[in-house]
Amino acid sequence: MRKSIFDARNGVHIITEIDRFGEVHSIPLRNFNPDNFLKNYREERNKDYGYNVNKSFNIPWNRTVADQRPQSCKYALRPTKALPTASIIIVLQNEAPSVVLRMVMSILRQSPPNLVKEILIVDDGGRETDFYHRSLSTIPKVSVYADHKTIPEGNGPVFSFLIGAEKATGEVLVFMNGAGEVNNGWLEPLLERIQVRKNVVVGPVIDYINSETFKYEFTSTNQRAVFDWGLSVKWQQLTTETDMIFKKTEPIVTPVFEGSVMAVDRKHFERLGKFDPGLENWGAASLELSLKSWMCGGTVEILSCSHVGFIKKHKRSATKKSNSVSVIRDLRRVAEVWLDGYKRFFYANRPAARMTSHGSMAERRKMRGQMKCQSFKWYLDNVLPQLKPLSDDDFVYGRIRQGTDMCMDIALGHVPVLASLSQCSEEKNSQEWTWKKKGMIKNHGMCLTADLKETHGYVLMQYCNGATSQLWFRQNDLIVHEVTKQCIDSHKAEMGLVLSECEDFIQSQRWTLPKADNVTSQ
Repeated sequence: MRKSIFDARNGVHIITEIDRFGEVHSIPLRNFNPDNFLKNYREERNKDYGYNVNKSFNIPWNRTVADQRPQSCKYALRPTKALPTASIIIVLQNEAPSVVLRMVMSILRQSPPNLVKEILIVDDGGRETDFYHRSLSTIPKVSVYADHKTIPEGNGPVFSFLIGAEKATGEVLVFMNGAGEVNNGWLEPLLERIQVRKNVVVGPVIDYINSETFKYEFTSTNQRAVFDWGLSVKWQQLTTETDMIFKKTEPIVTPVFEGSVMAVDRKHFERLGKFDPGLENWGAASLELSLKSWMCGGTVEILSCSHVGFIKKHKRSATKKSNSVSVIRDLRRVAEVWLDGYKRFFYANRPAARMTSHGSMAERRKMRGQMKCQSFKWYLDNVLPQLKPLSDDDFVYGRIRQGTDMCMDIALGHVPVLASLSQCSEEKNSQEWTWKKKGMIKNHGMCLTADLKETHGYVLMQYCNGATSQLWFRQNDLIVHEVTKQCIDSHKAEMGLVLSECEDFIQSQRWTLPKADNVTSQ
């Protein structure tokens, strides 16, 4: 039975934890008094944080949560002295002081002191009360970063996590949000697994804390996370259909991790290029880190012996940076860097994503190339074979090249628009073409069209209508129009692509297509 004794005598505040083995752990708080800290925030009980703040305020900051882990987890003794140390990075996004205090205290109370190198709190929620930050910073091992000059308000949790990672000195980085509580023995399994496999990204089983009652609700341990072509992550129960044998204390191999806490070896995190600084939202960052880990030589696992609970907030309280435009923009960045040619299925699922600006991704693509990561096809074949392509109607997908550095392109604008030739660029989605098996060549939902009378021999982009003027076939390196039997020619490239009589030896008619039936080609 775990007991917690808080001694506030003589101005020295100490938490004494007595675990079920009778071991005594003293946690000095020095001059920080949790009860006095909360007294300064009684008025906070009337604010809307997306959960019942009044209920939270009246729940002890050192409450004990039932331990419902598998019995084999509870009695697995680990020599903690041999485990790596952890820097726990917590990002706050407008959280009630009572919730933050309970999170910090649960970490100090439920973790072996020698394993917690530091707790780094980065406030992204715009709370400008210096007293609040100074008070938390007096807790041993806790540092608070809330300089709104270097951490602009509402800049997104990913930016704040990167700030914390730069400050961290522990061997393992544990990223988590501040609206929750850790459970008994949560940290040791994460560190032990990382010690065994440096290239693994691990997470605990995510439990939920009821936003109204604050009851701690345990989650089933036999599940993993998967995603669809819209890159929406969901939980999937482990069954015989998933071809997985689940044992209660063994790591659960998962294609992706969806949750509010992840742990990774610090040096491995740096080798993987950290988080994409162009991302804002935590969901996209955890998805990117999962894909990156799998495709670049590592794995992703859920550890059933580790449990952390998080408040399931009211939907109406979603933070302003977690809006749909920001989320879609982030997912588009992930798709552009990691999905290869399969990103067309992402755009088919989220057509509005093409209209969002995603910024330059040259550095992230370069990083992936330098790490010699696997293709997304490899990921589908080996990690998530249940994610099937939406259709088999595509002949090829990717860039249609001429020479070494020129690509077929369109200037987006009012329909119809001329097809043209321009410098190849990974940043231009207008150079990505889908050639359907029925003969249509599509780009941004429009079809390549030519008619000697209506288009005067120019090759245009028109709305797809199924007409024969929009059908093409391939003959060696030539792209031949079905009706006229003429070929796409770039000899008037300064004006646009045209139809000309087919000639095999004319360079302006020779096109290099992505490999047929290989959607991963670029």
